[in-house]
Amino acid sequence: MPVQALTLDEAIAAAMTHAPQIAAARAESDAAAAHVREAQAGSLPTATVTGTIGWGRLDPKNFFGLGAADVTPRAAQVTIEQPLYAGGRVSAGIAQARAGNDAARAGEAATRSEMTAAVAQAYGDVLTSRRLVALHQELVTQMREIERQARLRYKAGESPSTDTSQAMARLAEAQAALAQAEGMAVSADARFANLTGLSPDGLAPLPANPALPASLDDALEAARAHNPWLAQAEAGLRAAQAAARGARAERLPTVGAFAEGAMVRDQFFPDYRADSATVGVRARWQLFNAGTSARVAGSDGAVRAAQARLDAAEDQVKEQVIAAFQGVRTAELVEAASARQSEAAGQARASVAHEVRVGMKPQLDLLNAEREATAAATALARAQTDRIVAAYRLLSLVGQ
Repeated sequence: MPVQALTLDEAIAAAMTHAPQIAAARAESDAAAAHVREAQAGSLPTATVTGTIGWGRLDPKNFFGLGAADVTPRAAQVTIEQPLYAGGRVSAGIAQARAGNDAARAGEAATRSEMTAAVAQAYGDVLTSRRLVALHQELVTQMREIERQARLRYKAGESPSTDTSQAMARLAEAQAALAQAEGMAVSADARFANLTGLSPDGLAPLPANPALPASLDDALEAARAHNPWLAQAEAGLRAAQAAARGARAERLPTVGAFAEGAMVRDQFFPDYRADSATVGVRARWQLFNAGTSARVAGSDGAVRAAQARLDAAEDQVKEQVIAAFQGVRTAELVEAASARQSEAAGQARASVAHEVRVGMKPQLDLLNAEREATAAATALARAQTDRIVAAYRLLSLVGQ
């Protein structure tokens, strides 16, 4: 292992800065935060400036003794308005935007959790695939030597041709397994590089499990409080409820204060001049709009749908946490059993090899022992990856 081996935590940190999924989720969160500021602006004053200018000829027909003249009609107006009452439209819009912001932040957290679990899987797959390549290279070497010795014994008349055929078949089997392991290693390397932007060479061994909830009840409680998918569903319900309040607010009047200043020149006759300043209150009440009732009904349906999605998310998260918590325990037990199996299979292989050399057992027993030892070592490598992946999947569900 290189002195500066890349750890799993370092790979996860690299993925958080490299993966485009993280950047997209962060950008969506920023956009949702901007929508909150946009909604809050609905309660702030607005200032508007309008103006017109033209060129033409005006002929009052000697009215007031005025003759025709070339004029430059122009006008300008400045208006400042401050909403005073919007029937709940503004507050509903702000609540909806804040819920959308919460949903976006929960989505970003969910993306990070998914990325963490994906990197743990990719990291373990790289180590597992390279271990499998080494194991099957060793198996191919052993099978080639066994086949060579079987041929020599057959030529010397010490063993039947069956031993040679069996050795050849097991050699071909080992070569096929090696090719498969090499292909898996290429795919695992590509996946790891895609997620992290780093080379898969020089990875540190898989670490021990991170800190996990001590009990299933602790895991369920943590998931209820911090699970990002559950938080996203809750935010979706709040957004739907705010949208329903906003739809009902369309039936209520709006009131606002305003101040206007205007200037008019050359508008009605040559050298016409007028200036005005007005301060007052405007009110608007739409007494009938057939679409409002439809919007209210639609928003109520959206609330019911959001509530149903939240209920489904709660049930799904509970199921997933139970499965993930048990998955961690199962993976730990499988890893321990696989370690014992691998050790025992290695010892059995050594014993069988000695017994075959002294003629106590047939050649087929050694072929089987080699296969079983490699299979046990392969199972151990896979179990180690399954254990760390199960731990990070549980962490993603409890929002850690």
